[in-house]
Amino acid sequence: MFVPRPHLCDVLKREQRRLHLLCAPAGFGKTALLREYLKGVATPGRVVWLSLGGRLQTLDSLTGMLAGELDLALDTAADALLGYFSSRDGVTDLSPSQASQLPQGNAIECGSWLASDEALAGSENLTIRVVFDDLPAAMPADLNQWFDQLLALQNPNLQVLVTCRQRPDWNLPHLVLTGELLELDARQLALRPDEFESLVSLQVPEIDTVSREKLWHQTGGWCAGVRLLPCALLDPYLEREWLSRLSDGQQEMLNGLAHLSKASVDLCDQLWEGQQGAHVFQSLLDSQAFLFPIDNQPGWFRLLPAVAQALQSRLSGAPLNRLRLRACQLLSVLGKVDDAVEQALSADQPEMAATYMERLWLSWILSERHLGRFMDWRERIEPQLLQSSPRLIYLSGRALLFSGRLSEAEECLHRLGHFLPLPDPQRSRRLLANWQGLYGTLQALRGNTEQARLHCHASLRHLTAQDWLSVLLCHCTLARIAMKTGELTEAQVLLEHSLELARRQGSRDAEALVNTDRVRLLMLQGHLGMAQSLLRSELAQLTGSRTQPYPLLGRLMFLQGELLLQQGHTVEAEQVVQGGLLQVRDCCAPFVLDAYLLLSEIASRNDDIEQAHLLLYEAERRMHWGKIDSVCYQRPIALQKARILDRERGADSDKPSVACVTSVPDYQDGLTTREVSVLKLLAEGMSVREVGHRLFISVNTVKTHAKNINVKLGACRRTQAINSAKAMGILA
Repeated sequence: MFVPRPHLCDVLKREQRRLHLLCAPAGFGKTALLREYLKGVATPGRVVWLSLGGRLQTLDSLTGMLAGELDLALDTAADALLGYFSSRDGVTDLSPSQASQLPQGNAIECGSWLASDEALAGSENLTIRVVFDDLPAAMPADLNQWFDQLLALQNPNLQVLVTCRQRPDWNLPHLVLTGELLELDARQLALRPDEFESLVSLQVPEIDTVSREKLWHQTGGWCAGVRLLPCALLDPYLEREWLSRLSDGQQEMLNGLAHLSKASVDLCDQLWEGQQGAHVFQSLLDSQAFLFPIDNQPGWFRLLPAVAQALQSRLSGAPLNRLRLRACQLLSVLGKVDDAVEQALSADQPEMAATYMERLWLSWILSERHLGRFMDWRERIEPQLLQSSPRLIYLSGRALLFSGRLSEAEECLHRLGHFLPLPDPQRSRRLLANWQGLYGTLQALRGNTEQARLHCHASLRHLTAQDWLSVLLCHCTLARIAMKTGELTEAQVLLEHSLELARRQGSRDAEALVNTDRVRLLMLQGHLGMAQSLLRSELAQLTGSRTQPYPLLGRLMFLQGELLLQQGHTVEAEQVVQGGLLQVRDCCAPFVLDAYLLLSEIASRNDDIEQAHLLLYEAERRMHWGKIDSVCYQRPIALQKARILDRERGADSDKPSVACVTSVPDYQDGLTTREVSVLKLLAEGMSVREVGHRLFISVNTVKTHAKNINVKLGACRRTQAINSAKAMGILA
């Protein structure tokens, strides 16, 4: 089952270097890619293919094999072979018709393709490409030296192509400096999402969406894993193609690493103390043992989930429990407290897990998929342990607020009050200030604006520099309230303060969170170009080379989808939102609702009313599944249903459908009687001054009402507000 890789073939064709090195674990399609590339090569020349199968080689065995394929004497000296390759006269032509004779399938042993005598007439200085497929991991020094000499030859028509599972011990830095090396590793060779979809559709077309997403994240685009995991054939493949090549020490370490979420040289050195743990781990890294770098954590690696799952049954019982408990201690010392919690829970030690949880910073919850992990821990730890200290209660309360579980958050806040007052007055003031910040956020989410403002301002008076994130979150809460009430200048000042604070603390996640609100503010101010620019910048910085789902990235992608939809780019908007949903897989937070509202609106605009309603049903189901408070989702869903109904009525009466802007629930509110009066007159085509004269109010008051109307209807312009009001039945 072959999946074309045209973008990689284009890279190989474009970057004509002396050495093309494809270095990745088994099953990443290295051989298939070279076959595809060589079939499409336009420049004439000769191809010599040696399939080495990872078998040990000596200088004599490899050069003898190569000499045979070049129709030279089998005992041709290694130096003589170098002389042959340095000569520009030894290269013969490969005609286009003979390109079809390149090896097929996976059973390639070796091969040499030569042109006919007629094709050779007049041919000079033609390219010779020598392929060493599945180079062995370890080679003797004299063979490595011969390869260095081969790669240093001054023949511009010689190209060497190598596939291997471990970087060879050659003078690669020199080739990098001279621009003669093109290297593709597992990250470049992994299937892209579109290639993954093509392969899965061919392999298991009946697979459901949830299983498809799980397969993607388990395999990370590893071609062999995608093909074999659904068929339950991965274990024997790994044994034959990989594990059989490893030492006993390497296999023992891998059996342990399969149960750890991450590993480093230092961790392995101490976990396998006395067994040369650091050396064994480094040898696994060198041998491409499916250990991949973790985003933004230099020196830390994780085993590919599909491989880890396949190996986990090899270690169990008391030995596994001892490994977990030892890993708890070492991970906490190395600053990986969250992983220590996970290992403690896996070792059935909830008291130890709760102790480690107290060491977590509030900023940790903002990062990556940590909110989901924290909420999962709450389900696995007894409530009395989570209520044993103000720190744990505060962390739980903040996590519950972020998750939209407002009633549970309020219960947490009441328990926090039981620890007041503390013996130390300063600590007591800080605890109370943090409590008020949480309570202010809670009231804001429930729509109690004045109480929210009161508590947030009171909190800010007593929070210290140590509580910088609580300060930032209070500012963001106040900014959202200001946007809701049309006080956009105040919102801008608050968000600028928050942005500066996040940057001074070096928190990239907090900065991205603030910038989501800044994008929203720019949209409300009508500065769509600036909003797009800021959003593109944030997406570029967060995307990078991430291999794991990232909910904050998904949140930004939903915002990008909304901007695209406002501009009428329906297809692009849907693609971006669907991509964002992949980033929030298993995430339980209210902002996930935005994706379903947008997709429902897109389906409605495409006259797929049934799908529009199904998406709202799915949104509601996901909110229920996440135990999210109804105040966070009921009204936005009701408004979207009203838009769909209006569009249905318009279609039934042969009227053009109304193009509504999907709005974000945080900023929606009902219009006052005065605002409805202003909107009706504006809809009649009156200017701001004319509306003021009609209602006996000032021009500035009319402008303020207009801003409030835009905020509440999620619109950026007067025409959008009028259309939205018509869709919701506010205007006839």
